[in-house]
Amino acid sequence: MKRSEPPLLIVSLDTEEDNWYRSRDGVTLENIGELRRQARFFERLGVRPTYFTTYTVATDPRAADTMREVGNSGRAEIAAHLHPWNTPPLEEEFCPRNSMVKNLPAPLQLSKLRRLTEALEQAFGHMPAAFRAGRYGLGRDTVAALIACGYGIDSSVNPFLDLQPVDDGPTFVGAPLVPYRLAPDRDVREPAPDGALLEIPLSYGFNHGPFRLWSFTRRLLESVPWRWLHLDGIASRTGFVRRLSLTPEFQSVSAMLTLSARLLEHGVRHLHVTWHTPSLMPGLSPFTRTAADVDRLYASIEAYFEGLAQLTEIRFATVSEAAAALG
Repeated sequence: MKRSEPPLLIVSLDTEEDNWYRSRDGVTLENIGELRRQARFFERLGVRPTYFTTYTVATDPRAADTMREVGNSGRAEIAAHLHPWNTPPLEEEFCPRNSMVKNLPAPLQLSKLRRLTEALEQAFGHMPAAFRAGRYGLGRDTVAALIACGYGIDSSVNPFLDLQPVDDGPTFVGAPLVPYRLAPDRDVREPAPDGALLEIPLSYGFNHGPFRLWSFTRRLLESVPWRWLHLDGIASRTGFVRRLSLTPEFQSVSAMLTLSARLLEHGVRHLHVTWHTPSLMPGLSPFTRTAADVDRLYASIEAYFEGLAQLTEIRFATVSEAAAALG
């Protein structure tokens, strides 16, 4: 994409079961019906969403019917979202560490990805082009599995986020803010110029620039010598340095607009907004416990789009459309 062209605005949703806490049994999918309301909302605003869709959704006839309805006529992209804890084969122990797909044996990662891909292709009639790991648990073996299965795009990386303390997840600290290529022989934060997989990262950053300075500052405050003083929490609460992301589930409209402005100042040519489909139904996620909370979620999304339009001209794009323009 030429720098003179307006930045792309990607809207992606983790399209998944109702069960906010990882489950193999008793999985329900009532939230998928709420995608019809959201599709009308998107159509009014001109949004072209990407639905990162789990195995449980793809293999449920009613949920799959809804997905075909909201994604027909090229209105949306249906991509792959791997929840390893309930995507077969279920050979691993059901434990928190194994919810990060990168922690599973490489052959099992490949087997699960193949089953997910086959389910999506059977349900929706085409091979998905893009992928997101559940809990963002991307690793080198996952990259290898994606390439082996024919994927060209990943969107699991959250720059500046370290998930190592969370069930031995990945760290994305140091990852680029802009699209870059991945290869199995490199850390997922390290660009591989000839890599077969294009990473379209989510939008993370800080309320002040330059980001690399504040990333170092946050990591210093979170380090062992200083952790007991809780300086990182004080810095965040006072607004001295806050790590921000483009998600309306736990960021205010003001915070999202601040982050968008900072990202554009850093030369980023895409903004990537994301949330989870269980938040579209009251009581399923911690972000929307009531119907009023769901209404506030919709209102904050629209207010963010309106505020962003005052900052810059934007163009909505699916993840694959953004990859074609930016890759």
